[in-house]
Amino acid sequence: MKLFIRAIVLVLILFTSAQSRDYIIVQSTTSTANTGLLDVLTESFYEETGIEVRAVAVGTGTAISNAKKGDGDILMVHAKADEIKFVEEGYGVERFDLMYNDFVIVGPKNDPAGISILNNIQDVMKALSSDKYKFISRDDNSGTHKKEILLWKLSNISPEENANYIKTGSGMANTINIASEMNAYVLTDRGTWISFANKKDLQILYEGDEALFNPYGLIAVNPKKFPHVEYEKANQYIEWLIHGNGNRVIENFKIDGQQLFFTYN
Repeated sequence: MKLFIRAIVLVLILFTSAQSRDYIIVQSTTSTANTGLLDVLTESFYEETGIEVRAVAVGTGTAISNAKKGDGDILMVHAKADEIKFVEEGYGVERFDLMYNDFVIVGPKNDPAGISILNNIQDVMKALSSDKYKFISRDDNSGTHKKEILLWKLSNISPEENANYIKTGSGMANTINIASEMNAYVLTDRGTWISFANKKDLQILYEGDEALFNPYGLIAVNPKKFPHVEYEKANQYIEWLIHGNGNRVIENFKIDGQQLFFTYN
């Protein structure tokens, strides 16, 4: 009798897990959520298709880690090298270019490190490595943190030697808040900066360097590795974002007249 009951329970579990969901789970980055873009995309996609998008907005590193466990149908992040590796390791099916913007370095308006007059990122990072100036790092394995590490590496600098190199271990908005309170420098994606209200005495001091380019990728989680994922709905969302109305939503998304993200089409 016990074996029969266990068999029934197992069948019910398998049946439930095999049922199609009327929503998809997107593992995304905090910048898409902080700016409000993710909410606008979610609402527009639901109005057109009736498919709900449930987003998990975390740092890129955490989003990728979650997707590697099968916790999500789509990955929407901004760390291209890690995204390519995600696909190569079989966790994702194919990477698509979704959109881009750039990173900027913000700091006190009086710019004590003098980075606003410098001409290349190596000189900027060298100036910011001085213990005379505070630099705030997310230190959370996010796409922004990964970019910051790369910039230090390109400049052959170890920021740990700076006594005023301060780690927050938190998201972009909180990190900018700390920088504004401490009158410090910080690397941020432009979208979050534009949408951020508590700028206080901070302003953009360095921008436009090709090393600060910030591409976002889109990847459907591999159904061969995780059979429970909503692969068809995920592909529908990807198609809508890249070739459908989602593309126009991204292009038309602005705050105070400023466009935050740009598509490739």
